[in-house]
Amino acid sequence: MPISARCSHRCWRLACALCVLLLIVALYAALCAASGVDPAAYIYKTYLLQAQAWLRGEICLDQNYEYLELAVYQGRYYVSFPPVPSIPMVLYALIWGDDVPGGLFQKLYVAIACLVVLSELQRTRRMRPGDCAAWAIFLCFASAMLPISLLGGVWYEAQILAFLFSVSAIAAMRRGRCTLSCLLYALSVGCRPFTVVLGPVLLMLHIENMRARGASFRRGLVRLLPGLAVGLLMAAAYGAYNYARFGNPFEFGHNYLPEFTRSDHGQLSLAYVGQNWKTLFFGAPFTTHGATICLNQFGFSMFISCPILLCNLVWLAKDLIRCRMTPAKWALLLMGTLNTFLLLMHRTLGGHQFGARYALELVPLCFAWLLISPDRKKLTRWESVLMSFGLLFNFLGACLVHI
Repeated sequence: MPISARCSHRCWRLACALCVLLLIVALYAALCAASGVDPAAYIYKTYLLQAQAWLRGEICLDQNYEYLELAVYQGRYYVSFPPVPSIPMVLYALIWGDDVPGGLFQKLYVAIACLVVLSELQRTRRMRPGDCAAWAIFLCFASAMLPISLLGGVWYEAQILAFLFSVSAIAAMRRGRCTLSCLLYALSVGCRPFTVVLGPVLLMLHIENMRARGASFRRGLVRLLPGLAVGLLMAAAYGAYNYARFGNPFEFGHNYLPEFTRSDHGQLSLAYVGQNWKTLFFGAPFTTHGATICLNQFGFSMFISCPILLCNLVWLAKDLIRCRMTPAKWALLLMGTLNTFLLLMHRTLGGHQFGARYALELVPLCFAWLLISPDRKKLTRWESVLMSFGLLFNFLGACLVHI
């Protein structure tokens, strides 16, 4: 490509990114104004408390906090979530002390994820700039991501950071940066353990990259080995941290939450599948009690909450009918199915929420499907209508929850 053409292309990409950033700022400004929520609000400060404990040289918290989900083990109180979101919080704690503007950082993480998605879609050079920008906005905001990014809190931080690391890992692997991709993947697992299902998908993306470049199996393996070493080191660090807290390298604390220790079936069980599939697949956003309409604040169908999942089902059906399934797409299908089944085994499905925030773990898989589908050259009318509905619906829902 001539130098002038490359400069023009870069200018278009930069202009598109700036437009997307302005849209994100306007979206959050409107949402915070409509809901009355302080954009910097940080109410559930679990990760800040963990970071402050680390700065004191401790791994348990100094006391119980009734309003937070803390693990109780041998009379001590521990953060019952994986540790990665606490790592940047150490820096924030050193700068802001107890007044960390956690809500702003959550919104920043979503904005970065949106720009990562936009950049990778632009790099494929299949779509028009407007379509790339629309898909970036839709993938990140026409879902349960919008309501959970409104208010700062422990559950939302982990979900948002896992999303950011997941889409970044996919983008890095697509660009052939295996070690960086494996590091980002390990960080995503350190936010939300169920994102471990992304691993086989990244492996298949790497294999397809090597085949496209005509590289041998040996060369592909050599390129992957440093990343695997990084991932294993991160896994060992997680295991050591878990062992230091709970005497079990695979226990990060959730099983010691009072709500799960009091439950007959614990945190994960096949006993929950029968009820959960009705909520996760077919749950309605509202229930009626006479003439009163009430919002279902403990979740509803993931297809209504995250309509990109409906889009992906249509893409899957078309690819199956037209015999366009590739090894990477089969990996996406199998890992998406496994992730969904694991969600169905969970006792709470995300607790108090608007929509189905756990289903956000499936959205990066949809992003990967979009990237590896050469037929996806433009945003179609039905996709635009469906995703616009998802954006408006989640905007209104976030306002209803917090007003």
